[in-house]
Amino acid sequence: MKYAPFMLICAIAALIFTGLVVDEGGQIGARQVALTIAQGAARAGTNAAGGDAVAGDAFDLSGETAIAAANQYIASAGNGTTGSATIVGGKIIVTVHTVYKTQLSFLVGIDQLPATGIAAAQLIEG
Repeated sequence: MKYAPFMLICAIAALIFTGLVVDEGGQIGARQVALTIAQGAARAGTNAAGGDAVAGDAFDLSGETAIAAANQYIASAGNGTTGSATIVGGKIIVTVHTVYKTQLSFLVGIDQLPATGIAAAQLIEG
């Protein structure tokens, strides 16, 4: 019985440590999802930036069209994912934010962990 307080402290510490490991892994997964969405949105933006070159239309880069396409891609991701796209120096830069709802860390007051992904794609005239 004299070791009971020590064992209780060790059990609580082990539970907290396990929660942090599990939830940090979940946050890493959420960051990967955010990055994947950002990369897809950047590609969608560059694809939409020009005319239909195959049909013989003029290839005209449109930053507004690229941003609109990227933002539409982000919006279609769902799950509370938010983000934005900007054009800087001939590149479309997409930032995506999401959250990971914790599985065990809520026991110590951490309900969610933020996750962000940033991707860029070059707008190429041609």
